[in-house]
Amino acid sequence: MSYDFDVIVLGGGPGGYTAAIRAARLGLKTAVIEADSLGGTCLNRGCIPTKAILASAHTYHEMKKSHEFGVDSEKVSFNLEKIMKRKDDIVLKLREGIAQLFKANKITLINGFGRLDSSRGVVCGEKTYTYKKLILATGSRPLNLPLMPPNSQYMINSDQALKLNKLPKRLLVIGGGVIGAEMANFFAFLGVSVTIVELMPQLLPNEDASLAKRLASIFKKYGITVKTGKKVSEIKEDRQAGCVNVRFEGESEQSSFDMVLQAVGRSRVISDIGLENASVKTDGKKIIVNEYFQTSNPDIFAVGDCASDIMLAHLASHQALAAAYNASCEDASAMRKLHAVVPSCIYTIPEAASCGLTPDKAKKAGLELVSGKFMFAMLGRALCMQANEGFVEIFADRDTKKITGANILGPSATELISCVQAAIASGLTAQEFGEKMIFAHPTLSEALGEAFSDISKEAIHIPPALR
Repeated sequence: MSYDFDVIVLGGGPGGYTAAIRAARLGLKTAVIEADSLGGTCLNRGCIPTKAILASAHTYHEMKKSHEFGVDSEKVSFNLEKIMKRKDDIVLKLREGIAQLFKANKITLINGFGRLDSSRGVVCGEKTYTYKKLILATGSRPLNLPLMPPNSQYMINSDQALKLNKLPKRLLVIGGGVIGAEMANFFAFLGVSVTIVELMPQLLPNEDASLAKRLASIFKKYGITVKTGKKVSEIKEDRQAGCVNVRFEGESEQSSFDMVLQAVGRSRVISDIGLENASVKTDGKKIIVNEYFQTSNPDIFAVGDCASDIMLAHLASHQALAAAYNASCEDASAMRKLHAVVPSCIYTIPEAASCGLTPDKAKKAGLELVSGKFMFAMLGRALCMQANEGFVEIFADRDTKKITGANILGPSATELISCVQAAIASGLTAQEFGEKMIFAHPTLSEALGEAFSDISKEAIHIPPALR
């Protein structure tokens, strides 16, 4: 039987376009069906635009502190319109780059909403495109709480926050996860009075308590109010006053805000795409896949947010490489699994990152770890940068001393975490890693070396009294 395409990818986000490029380079005739813009949520409404505006806010924040570096700067100000335009320009440049990669790899881009039918086809508009293999990468969308009337002018989600042309004076962020923390950081640096309310007992519920507690204390220094273990029990619009009155569970007095930002997570895009027509099963929340990213239909694969417990762009891309290869396999025994240590990266100031098995996760699994820790306050490069908040903490198995994970809070944490991933993937002990690595001086990476050495209590720059 002949098909229109060897592989059709449904969705053009990080998982989708990565899968398409890999499939095309494997010699498969490939198409991507995308209802919106290439790059998906990550490029257009997530990872890239949020980091762009955070960079602007961070620059403004640092310029206001320039006197600490011996630099005088008067009348420092920002222009929100220019911040948003810079963000849009970056997104457009990267989106055009993906389009050029599609052209170079002879990938067919089909614009429109795709829906599976029962005959190895995807219906898009008035056409049906047939496939030999299909890769689902339909992503996710922001969750919305039914706290206020639909389309209320006072309630926004993270997508809408990236389009604001005016800042509120008082902002409530509902949700203290990654999205909530990053958005709170952005608005606070631009002078907005920010309150975060988080239902779980800590900020960043998916991170270790030690890291979350330290970031919460730093947020307090920025003037950000963090309410944990609480939920919003009532929100009422006061259009005459141009605000909303909010009541928090367990508090008798109301608080007033000009705007409310929902950052309570994301829901997977798995409904209304015809999964039932192709016998693709879900667990009600996500598409069920095996270790090769095959769905219940062996000719259909799924990657990224729509099929993962962890919704991260870099994980989706990594899964996509394996899924595309597996879609090209004539022999099922040659298919590849995914073996990787997944980093968590949070682009607050300071940055936060973690990977592997850390204490809170180890405790749940009944495992014991040993640790080494080094504070950025004791590091020369960090002091030179006036970025001495936070720490590096490395974890190892108590018996084997093999590195299992890390928590990093501080400058360039999202870059430094890759070094720990390499140590875990290589199966190294802390001692072996210390013997094989020479960290340049003065660098932020020296904090890693000291933390690795501290596992065996041999760190040079940690006084005995602090061990």
